[in-house]
Amino acid sequence: MDQDLLVKSGSELVKLLDETKASPDVAMWVRFPESDTWKLWISPNPIVTDKREFYRIVAEQLGDHPDETAGIEVSSTEFIAADSPAAKALKTLLHMPGLGTAKLSGNMVNGYYVPEGIAFRVR
Repeated sequence: MDQDLLVKSGSELVKLLDETKASPDVAMWVRFPESDTWKLWISPNPIVTDKREFYRIVAEQLGDHPDETAGIEVSSTEFIAADSPAAKALKTLLHMPGLGTAKLSGNMVNGYYVPEGIAFRVR
């Protein structure tokens, strides 16, 4: 998939989620080279701990805004808990409170492997 579209659509989804209680603290597209697929890791505000609630909110935003979030389906997203090793590693590696773009090519952070991807929010 086109990386520019990934970042544009992913950023739009983050903006839409900012208007909900699932406002993301971490958002990063992760590439899985064995299948050449991308998954949008999202660590929502710590008040959202239930995965079903998170995916319901994501589905609602995607359904209400299909043009802004082109190329993203609920199955393209993955809930990452705020206290997960992935979220902690990204917060150690980057600080991007707004929306930006940081390309990562596979990094080891405090013993956790952060895969290849494109981070666009880490706060």
